[in-house]
Amino acid sequence: MNVVLVHGIFDNGAIFKRLVRALEDDGHRCWAPSLQPSDGRNGIADLAEKLKVYIEQNVDAEAPFAIVGFSMGCIVARHYMQVLGGFRRTKVFFAISGPHRGTFSAYLYFGRGAKDMRPKSALLNNLHDTEACLRGIAVFAYWTSFDTTIIPASSCNWKLAHQSFNARVLLHRFMPGNQSVCVDIVRRMHLQVSSGIDEGD
Repeated sequence: MNVVLVHGIFDNGAIFKRLVRALEDDGHRCWAPSLQPSDGRNGIADLAEKLKVYIEQNVDAEAPFAIVGFSMGCIVARHYMQVLGGFRRTKVFFAISGPHRGTFSAYLYFGRGAKDMRPKSALLNNLHDTEACLRGIAVFAYWTSFDTTIIPASSCNWKLAHQSFNARVLLHRFMPGNQSVCVDIVRRMHLQVSSGIDEGD
């Protein structure tokens, strides 16, 4: 399966190093772009447009793929899928510590992206209103009840997800590299491919 991994604020694609290694060892092909500006100062929509361009330039047009998002990357990925039509090609979405209902910590930073991630922002309200288009996709959410970056932590516990896994990791930043999270994602990806998804390679 082709897998696109979308990092969070202040991060780059290297945050997924452990998960990429695990997925590639299981036979998947991974892309982990470093989207700029990484602080999202130009907004979530700006990063989602850049993600769309990256996917169109790197993933074969006929190939379905899975998306893994971390933190702000979950919201960028959702905007790509729900607003820019990416749901038509996406088969599986793994949302790691995404502020689906916003985070009050976003009030501590300037920029349009931070404003987009504040509770009840226009962008988050639109994603909530249009999330029905994701119901044909296998969606899995990962979060930690100890999260002090996404406030409240329960914002990551996305009701749309088929399964929501509380990894109980002590720090938000450790989630993408947590062993139990990586193992579960690889296992579920394997099950999705085994159930008949065409890898399109």
